[in-house]
Amino acid sequence: MDTLRRGLRLRGSQGRETNRVVRACKAAFGLLLTLVTMTSVLAGCSSSDGAEVKLAVPSLFYVSRDPQQPVSDLRVEERVGAGTAGLRVTFDARDLQGIVTVKRALDNCVVHLPVYHCDTQAGPTGSGGIQAFHLSPAKGAKAGDSAVLRYRVTAPGLAPVSGHSLIVIGRPKLRVVLHRDSGPVNPGGNLAVRLTLRNVGDVPARGVALRMEAHDGITLSDRHRNCRYKGDTSAWCRLPEDDIVIPPGRSYGLDAREHLRAAKDASYPTVNFSADAIGTDYVPPDAIASTYRPGDGPPLRFVPASRAEAGAMGTGSDDPQVLRVTVANKSELAAVAGTVHGPLGSLATVRLGARNDGPGALTAAVKVVFTVPEGTTVVASPYSFERDEEVIEQDCRAFAADGTPLAEASARQPSARRYVCTARIDAVGASMTFPFTLRIDRDSAGGSGRVTVSDGDPGHPSGDTEPADDTTDVVVSVWPGPAWATPGFYIEVAVGVPLFALAVALYMWRRRPSAATTR
Repeated sequence: MDTLRRGLRLRGSQGRETNRVVRACKAAFGLLLTLVTMTSVLAGCSSSDGAEVKLAVPSLFYVSRDPQQPVSDLRVEERVGAGTAGLRVTFDARDLQGIVTVKRALDNCVVHLPVYHCDTQAGPTGSGGIQAFHLSPAKGAKAGDSAVLRYRVTAPGLAPVSGHSLIVIGRPKLRVVLHRDSGPVNPGGNLAVRLTLRNVGDVPARGVALRMEAHDGITLSDRHRNCRYKGDTSAWCRLPEDDIVIPPGRSYGLDAREHLRAAKDASYPTVNFSADAIGTDYVPPDAIASTYRPGDGPPLRFVPASRAEAGAMGTGSDDPQVLRVTVANKSELAAVAGTVHGPLGSLATVRLGARNDGPGALTAAVKVVFTVPEGTTVVASPYSFERDEEVIEQDCRAFAADGTPLAEASARQPSARRYVCTARIDAVGASMTFPFTLRIDRDSAGGSGRVTVSDGDPGHPSGDTEPADDTTDVVVSVWPGPAWATPGFYIEVAVGVPLFALAVALYMWRRRPSAATTR
């Protein structure tokens, strides 16, 4: 019996030892699994898996000395390429002392010079933080003084990123003057433009960004390899500092004319030219910039302007310059009107307006005057609720006989005997009509209304070649019958009766087999 007890105790102690070993193995395995998991997580945060810190700052930033612009806003953006992470941006502004003052523009980052920090959190999509600061010249700073602002972005488990911006006191400002070939252009013809830039700012323009935007039937013929193009109407050229530097008070012009081509239907095309120094120009986001394609022709180049061209700079403007091209083209306007049909007391809708029979397009508005036929009353005229809400003038306005408006421009217009509408019919062959609902009160023989069209913009005349069709009658055709016997009623009858007859025929045809089966 004692031997049996000793055997049982021995087995129990061996079992406990075995359990301890098993538990130790499980703990070791759990620790190993935890280490593997942590290693995997850290690997997922490393730059090798796509997660990396990114910093977006201007390489060159100008601080205005203009009293009308007391501060210049510096924008700093940082993010993580993928994943979530806490970001810290360190700003080292020691070089800026005595040259630039820095104040916060957003409440989430307090400025404590000379070195300060901003903390932000990058979201799951990799978005990060944005800091904005007000920069202004320090007391005693002069145009051309410069200093370097340095940045360092850190995030746990990721490689830090550094960057810097050259901060310059003063701003370059480019003024544009256009010199074009004289005389009107034939439809489908070409013209050449010379362009001069003058730096009216207080520091050099180190690099130039030039934009050209063509509208209303004119295209850009040249394809410079240092420019990017969107179709035939938009060009974006950036010439770096290595290509051009324009000191204050100096003028530079294109070394060769820029060539344009007018379409066959062009009448009053325009081209907008604007220029900025690199660092002050607008750079579109990647989604927009990717729609532009580089050219393959000779590069766009600027050279010092001649004395005559530089002297013409007094006529320039800081705003984008608009080249207004006159094309020897005409547009044939024609009045459009329908006929009012129906019995006495009925309502009828008539459409009236204008048409462009070409050969030139017409970018300007067209004036359409509607004289209401005798014996009828306008019960509804064109009205847009959205225009009323936005306080925008309605397309058609009601006027009294003496020319006085009968309602506010954006409001619903009352019944009147005369309306003036604004039509926009750019393309050749296009027309624009307006619906008016009239009640036929009496049969007035010879009381036809009229539609008359004319140029709506004296600065852009159509050159109408056939004035005889600028006016047309609005005829009222009255037929006997009750007021409900309108054209719409007869259309419904003409469509409904055959459909009803067809339905009856199909019903009778389907019943014949069933009747034969019953017998």
